[in-house]
This record gives sequence, C-alpha cells and structure tokens, in this order.
Amino acid sequence: MGASESKLAFKEDIFRLSGTPDIPPNDPWWSRFYTLPESDSDVFALWSPTDLRALTAFDAHCSPDTPAPQKNAEILIYAVVRRLRKVVERGKAEGDEEGRELLNCVRVLTRLLPYLLEVEGLRAWEDAFFWQQRKGTWVWDTKYNHRGPLFDGLNPGKKVPEGSGEGSLGRPLGEELLDLLINALFLPGLTLPSRGDGNEKADNAITYSIWQSGIGCKQSVGMSKENERNAMEVLRLLLVVCSRAMYIMPNVAAQADVKALTYITTKSSRQVVLSLLCSLLNTVLKYNPASWRVPLDLSAITKDPKQLLVTYSLQLLTVLIIYPVPGDEPNAFRKALGRLHRVEDFQFIQQGLTVVLSQPISGVASYVPTASKAVPWAPEMLVLSWELLQCNKRFRSFIIDTDRAHDFFVLVLYYAMDAKDDPARQGIVRMAILILQTLTVESTFGIRLNKSFIGQESLPAVLRISNFHGSYADYLITSVHSLMTTTKGRLETVYPALLAIISNIAPYVRDLQRATSSKLLDLFISLASPTFLLSGGDNHTMLSSLLESLNAILEHQYESNRRFVEIIARSHKRFEALRNFTVNGALAEVDRMAQERKDRNSGIMSPVRRVSTDRPSVDGARSPNGNSRQTSLGNVPEHSAFAIGNDDDEDDDDMTRPTAPQSHVRGSRASSVDDAVPVQSRSMSEKARGKLPVGQGSFSRETSRNTSTTSLASMPPATPTTAIGSGMPSTFTPTPEWLETWLPHLPLHTILTVIAAEHDRDPALRRRLFSSTTSIPTPPAVSLSSPLTDSPSPPKVQHFHWSPLALGWYLSMLWGFIYAADGLNNPGSNGLWAGTHVKLFLVERRADGGVSLRRPKGAVDAVGGEIARRVAGLGFGGGGSTSSSPVVGSVREA
Repeated sequence: MGASESKLAFKEDIFRLSGTPDIPPNDPWWSRFYTLPESDSDVFALWSPTDLRALTAFDAHCSPDTPAPQKNAEILIYAVVRRLRKVVERGKAEGDEEGRELLNCVRVLTRLLPYLLEVEGLRAWEDAFFWQQRKGTWVWDTKYNHRGPLFDGLNPGKKVPEGSGEGSLGRPLGEELLDLLINALFLPGLTLPSRGDGNEKADNAITYSIWQSGIGCKQSVGMSKENERNAMEVLRLLLVVCSRAMYIMPNVAAQADVKALTYITTKSSRQVVLSLLCSLLNTVLKYNPASWRVPLDLSAITKDPKQLLVTYSLQLLTVLIIYPVPGDEPNAFRKALGRLHRVEDFQFIQQGLTVVLSQPISGVASYVPTASKAVPWAPEMLVLSWELLQCNKRFRSFIIDTDRAHDFFVLVLYYAMDAKDDPARQGIVRMAILILQTLTVESTFGIRLNKSFIGQESLPAVLRISNFHGSYADYLITSVHSLMTTTKGRLETVYPALLAIISNIAPYVRDLQRATSSKLLDLFISLASPTFLLSGGDNHTMLSSLLESLNAILEHQYESNRRFVEIIARSHKRFEALRNFTVNGALAEVDRMAQERKDRNSGIMSPVRRVSTDRPSVDGARSPNGNSRQTSLGNVPEHSAFAIGNDDDEDDDDMTRPTAPQSHVRGSRASSVDDAVPVQSRSMSEKARGKLPVGQGSFSRETSRNTSTTSLASMPPATPTTAIGSGMPSTFTPTPEWLETWLPHLPLHTILTVIAAEHDRDPALRRRLFSSTTSIPTPPAVSLSSPLTDSPSPPKVQHFHWSPLALGWYLSMLWGFIYAADGLNNPGSNGLWAGTHVKLFLVERRADGGVSLRRPKGAVDAVGGEIARRVAGLGFGGGGSTSSSPVVGSVREA
C-alpha cells in the first residue's frame, strides 16, 4: 500500500472510530491503528481535534452519575497497550516493521490522552480505568440493545463471568503502561542498538543500560539517530501521561496527586530510578549546542533528533525531580539526585550546565550573528540548576567553595537582567532571583564575593555597568538595586527575596564602593518614604529588612567599610526623620507632594521648589544597549526614581499621571536634602506627636490612589494586605496605633549610634550632608575602631521556604516552559497539548499567529503574595502582578 493510500485508509478508520459505536474488541480492524500510519505526522495531522472530541464525548449507555468516554476509546487504548506489551515483554523489537508498529501504538496514545485528560467530567472514569485494579469491561450489543458480556480488555478472548466484574483482573492499566514505556526506553532494536544474540531469555532481555557516558557510566551504548528518534517519541508519551497537572488550577496543583508521577517516583525499583535518572541527566549534560554538528540558528531546529531528545529528556527529568509526592513518602528521583557525591560527577554537571547557560554570553565576541542566541531549553536548565542547589548540599558546596560561584552567579544574573523588561518572561526573572537567594544563604559565598570583579567589559550589554570598579559584592548589590528600580513594580512580589539577598551577604562584604553605598542608601530612602509606608499595612517589614542589612554591615565589617560609614554619617537627617515619623506628618507630606504634582501639571511651580532637571535618571545606570546614556558609576545620584508597585495601576485623575519630563522633575527635586526630610520631622516636635488624637488623619485606599506617583521614590501604591486566594484587597487605614506596632521596633539603634560617634569624631560631617557630588575621601590608612560596644548579632540567614502556593507557581512555570517548547517543536495542530483546555495557565491567541501563556485569573496575586510572604519571612502582601500577567512567554505557531 502506498503512502497516500495508507493515509486515506487511516483517515477512513478514524471516521469509523468516532462514527460507529461499540465496535467488537476482537475485530482485526483494531490493528490498523498501529499498522497503517507511516510516521508520527500521519497520526497527528489526520486525527483532528474534532475527531478526538467526538471520541471522548460521554457514552450514552453509561450512567449519568459515572460518565465515561465512548467505548471505542477504551477498546482502542486496550488494543495499543496490548500490542505494546507483546513486544516489550519479549524484550526485543524484531525488524523495522515491528518497531514501527510499536511506535504507532505510542503515537496513538500520545494523540488521544490529552483530550481525555482535559475533560473535567471524566476524572472519576480516568481514576477507575487507569489507576484502580483492572476489571472486566464490555461493549453495547446493538443487535439485542443491551450490555454485552464482560471480557478482559487486554485479552478480548478471555470472558469474565457475570457477577465477577468487580473482581481484579490484574494491576492498574496506568501502572502497566508506565512500566512498558520505561522498559521501552531500554528496548534493543527500538531505543538501543539491536543485539546479535536472539537466544536470550525474556526475563533477562531488558537491561537498563545508561544511554550516554557520564554519571554512573563510562561508556555510551552507541545509540543511532534512529534510536534517538524512537526514544524521543517514548519520552514524549511519558510527558503526556504525566501532564495531569496541566489540567489543574495552580492554586491546588501542589496538593494534587498526579498518580502517574506518584507511581514513577515512589514505586520504581532502584535500578530503574538510577538508570533512567543517569540516562536523562547524561543526555542533557553531554550535549553541546555550540558544536559544529548543530545549525547556527538554534531557534530553527525543530526536527533534529538529538536536540529533540535532549529537550524531552530535560523536561521529563525536571518534572520527575520537582514533583511533590503526597504524604511523607520521598521522591526517589530527587533522593537519588541529592545523593550524588563524586567530585568528577559534580565537574561533569557543572560543565554541562555552563555550556548551555553561557551560550548567549560566550558568543558576545563572535562574528557569527546567531552565536549569541540562548539555547531554547535554557529555562529548563535553570530549573535543573536550582534543583541541584536545593537538594544536593555537596554540589552546592562544590560550586560555592571555588571561584565557579562567581561565574555561575553572573550566568544566572544574565537571565534575570535580560528578561526583566519583557513582561512575557517574568517567571524566568523571579526564578533567577530565587536561585541567587539560594546561593547567598551560604556564608562562604558572601565571603568570596569580596574578590575584585575584573573584565566585565567582555559581558553582554545588559550586564555591563559603565565605569564599574569594585568587587563581586558591589556588582551584586548594584544589580539588585537595578532590578528593584527599573522594573516598574513588575517584580514587586519578589522584592523581599531581593532584599534577602542583600541581607544574607551583608555580614561579609568588605570595602564597599561609594556608588554601591549610595545605592543602599537610595533603597532606604525609597522604602522609608511616606507614600510607600502608608500604602500597605506590611510595607514597613521591607524597610526593617533593609535596616537589618545596614546594621549587619556596621556590626560585622565596620572597619573595612569606611566609605559606607561616611555616607551613613552624612545622611543622618534621613534616619532622624524616620525616627520622628508620624501618621499626621506623613499625610501632610503626601498632600504637599500631591499639590506640587498638580502645580507641575498645570505649569505652575513655586520658585522655592524650582530646581534643575538635568540630573540623569537611575534607569541609565545600566543601559541595555550600553550607550552614552549610561551614568558613570562614580556619579550615580544618591536619590533616584524608584518604583515599587504595579505599573498597571491607574489613577482616578488623568492629570495625576506624570510624563517623562515630570519624572525628571520629581527625581531632581529629591536631590535636595531639605526636601527629602518628611514634613512631619520639621513641623512637629516629640511633644506634639504625643498629643495626636487617636485615629486622626485617616488614610483610605482612594487617598493612596490619588497620591501614588508623588513620593521621592516614585512608587505606585503596593497592594494592601490580601487574603491568600481571595483576590480582593482589604482597605488599609494607617493610624497612630498601627504606627506604634512597628515604628518603636525598627532596628535604628545601631545606625544612630554610629552616626553619633562619627559626628563626635568629625563634627564637620553633621554640616557636610551627603549628595551625589559629595567627595568622599580615601579611607584612612589606620582603621578606626567600631563605636559599637555590644557583640555583633549572629548573621541572620533568610532562606527560601516553599509553600503549596509557591510550589503551584513553580509547577505552572515549568509546565509553561514545556508547553511553549512543544509549540515551537511541533507547530500548529501537531502540538501534544495544542487545542486542549489547559487550566494551569491560560493560552491566549495573538493576532500574529502566536500564543501567550498567562496565569488564570485570581491565581497570580495569591501565588505572588504567598511567595512574598514565605520567601524571606517578611509578611509582605504585595500584588505586583495582575491577573493576566504571563507565566512563561509566547509561542509563535506556524
């Protein structure tokens, strides 16, 4: 039969399958589904979503209380699994014809299962059919119009006596299918080279040989391109079987029992776990995308079998190791990954990760236009890197105890800086930030950051800082400042993680440069501004976290950070203003700035407040293009525009929205030290503050909206404290009672003690206030002793703590990567999940033919808020992302 005739016959069989109900299970016609197709494209192109949905519609002969798909769907699944079992249990695929039949069985299941998983009403049927003990099944007898006799689906000739239908005929079908697929990954003649000896016993035929040399194996099995292509198709079906999470809302995804993943990660034998883990890991880490065998345009690779094998290997590996097994049972794959300990294995892992992640950086100096493009599976490789750092302490020590930590943290930072301005890639930015926080919990990492950072000119433009000089600590703090000040609130939910990074390294940093110290003070000014503190009941926790970081520098590294101490001493009015903070005074300050904004918008400005507007913006401190707009690091202004909040917030009055020139006016006004001190510290004494009536000066949500763009920090209001999952913000009203719950507990004592001591040592510091043009003298040759008499407090380590909602965000991001990659590798209707109604994220069609992946409505704020609460223990209830914010990115379909 020719190829065209085969396709026509297969299409006719598809029509019969969905149009003729209850075809007898012992009819030889069923074999046509694994004998006719010539390739995977036949199955995917000829089997349309309409045909599949007709097959998965509820069977009219089933009880409405227990809906099930058409009986033809069940019989087809039994037929292809039966054929799979016959070949795999023999332990060898004999000839090309049998191998093609086995692959066609895989393709049929790959095409059908996503359409079964998407139907909400089939949850109970799916659980009974795949994951409970196998029972007798039946088809409708159309001749006599009643239910036919019971039979064994995997052996249609075996009749089941009436009354024993509730009995067990064997293991659950889903478990048998998973075992068959895993064995098929190690099947000679299909995914491994054929063996010459045909006299091997079936029991011993399957040998779990690791595919590639590397971890656990010193010699590759020698897979051919055909073997790699076949293994890729089996891996693809395993991903589909495990993709139940795609059809679950992210708020409950972490608690969901995905039975396929639970079985693989808890019931697989130790030999299977180690062989599959090492095969997948070695395949991923040994592949060099920059080799001469790969086309230069990485985005154009869609049918290279080696690249597809690497992609699906990495995706299945990450899905297996991050799966949270319900209950207390450990994940065997994650446990095995955490037990790796050989130095040569760690070297192999580190080299493989670096080759992929450094692709955009290593190609900077290349003359090849496409050499600097990121590898398509780089996001999944970041996930693997993070998992290795979290679950294997030995690997984390291996990275951190050497200079490899410097290169690795720069690589991770590249992905954060490169994606920070792209709303569709915010998930990558958040993940990179949390990876950095994971690194900084180790004290050795903080100590090693004091090494001088040389050669940043060779880095991509997004990583370069004009006229930079300093250590890796200076570079990291500057980068954190840039992420917080140039993203317009898109990363608000992970601001606590960024502050935790500073907090974790603060006790160990030495010789901070003047520009870095200025940026730390700039963050303090922004977080201590009245607009920010009054816009959310928990916002002060971020200020407290930063103050603790400043204290840690002073307590642990006072003598070695003279520039930082000088800047703190010259900025004494800032800290004194915070000590004298009052609700009434802050409200007066907010009103004053609101009036000034209205005056500016109407073209009226008080002569007292009119200042030059030629001060450079903070956004120029790190220009993506490295152009002349970049501000010299030595001249970065102390007080910069700083946006905390949601850039999508809208003001009630259009006149309150500042334009670009107004932003410069606002920023330049902040350079005046007198202006920067809040009104309440200039107009109210301590005595007057104590006489404030209780509840005076209420501050409503509407007040917050009307003044959201006027503070020194240029901060839109942070979302008030929100109940997890509710999506409804509560109204916050600051009162003197609320103020007393946190203001007296701010850790200001250490800073004020240092300021007083420095002023006693050099009274001129009180008069010479710090500004962007202040000349800071070279630290004295003889170190001055610390005025702090108490012993330094132990360094406070802020770990990242997982919660169910944070894990739901993580799972949605990973499956979003997988969905996006599948859309690129299998464009149009050939995608594994294309056209199905996934729930873990929303798939929105764009006018240009592509799709955008977004989180479902109501899921983002809940997940983001929980991450903000748990990431650093600060209790910050921000809502920096809207309900339509992207989860991973965009896919362009053919």
